[in-house]
Amino acid sequence: MTVEAFQNQLLGYRAALGGLEALTRDICVNCISLEAAKTKVEKGLKKLARDIEAESIPCAETKGNLKARVDALSKAVDELAIAEDTRCQKTAGIRKMGAACFATGAVDLLKLVPEA
Repeated sequence: MTVEAFQNQLLGYRAALGGLEALTRDICVNCISLEAAKTKVEKGLKKLARDIEAESIPCAETKGNLKARVDALSKAVDELAIAEDTRCQKTAGIRKMGAACFATGAVDLLKLVPEA
């Protein structure tokens, strides 16, 4: 994979994380899907870190920068506050906007960024 592909994936993770951060502070505070979305992003970042480590990137500084960005995103994901008592906000009748789950949609942003 190219450095540009890694950078694009990191931008995708940043966008997804931004969505999840907003959801934890606003309408989806007690959303049951946030925990699943958080786990999916955590696993994806771990895979991305492994891929970066395995890739032969000629410039050690570039590789270090990519790894540092993954670490920063991983820390931010880890710090997402997920409520202990969760339920589907749409099913509970609390959230009445849109037809789809916002937390799932935030993670679906990652599908827009190709891996290669």
